[in-house]
Amino acid sequence: MPFHLDPLSRRRFLQGTSALLLSPVARAAESNTTETWALLADTHIAADATLEARGVNMAENLGKVVKQLVAEKDTLSGVVIDGDCAYNDGQPGDYETLFAILAPLREAGLPIHLTLGNHDDRAVLSKTLTQVGDSPVEGKHCTIVETPIVNLVLLDSLRFVNKVEGEIGPEQIAWVTAHLDSTSDKPSVLVGHHSPQPAAEDPTSSDEPARITGLIDTGDLFRTLAPRRAAKAYVYGHSHRWESSADKDGIHHVNLPPTAYVFDGSRPNGWVRATFSATSGEFELVALDPSHPQHGEQHTLKWR
Repeated sequence: MPFHLDPLSRRRFLQGTSALLLSPVARAAESNTTETWALLADTHIAADATLEARGVNMAENLGKVVKQLVAEKDTLSGVVIDGDCAYNDGQPGDYETLFAILAPLREAGLPIHLTLGNHDDRAVLSKTLTQVGDSPVEGKHCTIVETPIVNLVLLDSLRFVNKVEGEIGPEQIAWVTAHLDSTSDKPSVLVGHHSPQPAAEDPTSSDEPARITGLIDTGDLFRTLAPRRAAKAYVYGHSHRWESSADKDGIHHVNLPPTAYVFDGSRPNGWVRATFSATSGEFELVALDPSHPQHGEQHTLKWR
């Protein structure tokens, strides 16, 4: 399983390699037709909560988002932070500060799930968390968060710490394949940090400069997903830009905005309110700047 922060007032039920979180909202979803999750990415939290990068205090930004999520706790099933949780190279203090900022979410009863990006460190995060379960894929931290409405397939795309490119890897792709081949008609939404890059060329060692910035095995992953109709969307961060598209096979690509800083000053930072049903996903931008022209922008994506 990947990295979870359990709510302080709820119980998590584990079964096999999957994690089924039964919050009151998730339980209610058993009789409802939709459920809503908060999706964050690229928090880039440093040990020093006063640190700024690109004119942004990352800890302050995340703190604002946490307050918003606590205010919506009665309508949220949980929170996913999709990689680059740490500032640069995943130091222990980065995660300690991150967990302190996230504490109000746990106190509010919201489960939190973390995936890994290139600025995280798998071993350090494992040591920083007091409880980390076994992963179904050796050397990766991945799991399936099963809910009454949707399967959230949380992937580990970290290849090398503080090197830009990412990799799902053949073992993790085989695990995803087995899940999709055995799943029911319930939609599966894959969540990984790195952006798809179809023309990616694999750097051969961790010591040479990266020639690509996204997934080096984009083709392998999406060739696996294309014929498996349960795979509906791939949600990612990494590029610090909010947008969505669909590929030729009808799989939706949703790029989450950063909670931290943007690379292009015209773009928004913030988080995404994702509402899932059996037939679609609605992704709504909640910009940190409510005056941003894209604040409240919604993408309603019909499942293939």
